Amino acid sequence: MPLAGAFAGGSIYAALLWSIARRVALRRDIALGGLPPWMIVLAGCAATGAALIEPATVAVPAGATLIGALICGLVDARTGFIFNALTLTMAAVAGLAAAMSVHPADGVLAAAIVGTGLGTLHFITGRRGIGLGDVKLGSAIALGYGVGPAVVAIGSAFVLGALYAVTMIGLGRAKRTDALRFGPFIAGGAAVGLAACALGPLG
Repeated sequence: MPLAGAFAGGSIYAALLWSIARRVALRRDIALGGLPPWMIVLAGCAATGAALIEPATVAVPAGATLIGALICGLVDARTGFIFNALTLTMAAVAGLAAAMSVHPADGVLAAAIVGTGLGTLHFITGRRGIGLGDVKLGSAIALGYGVGPAVVAIGSAFVLGALYAVTMIGLGRAKRTDALRFGPFIAGGAAVGLAACALGPLG
């Protein structure tokens, strides 16, 4: 896949996802704002980095997955919500691309494992520690990444979230009882998971 084409495709996909998010936000009377230029560049870079993975049957779902996670993370950071329309679109695109790989069942198994794990945590914490949007986003990432990279991505998300929380509490800028929007950390974990995709069993 030409790198310039990957960059353009990633930027366009990010803009498409953002347009979906804006329509949902408008219907729900939620202030979302515009898509920052740096996110367009970041999405293009994510697609370019994914394009370097071999084979292309791994690169395409991995790139689409990371871009979707980045957009969902930004939306969550701004609004506190991860819209169903975003995770469904992300899952459909990543799932379709993953279905063309040599191990399509790996993504389905990963989504089941991650969805069950995060869903259980959602209920154990009284639906306050992990939101349903986080559960759906994690499942969508797993669908596009496969079992190994998905475990790395979600595990990294918890590490990043914990480090942030400890730092904010240590600096006196947050309390133990403060809510944490987890979407941005899932997006960060997805970035780590992209590296695992280059080494993982999907290829």
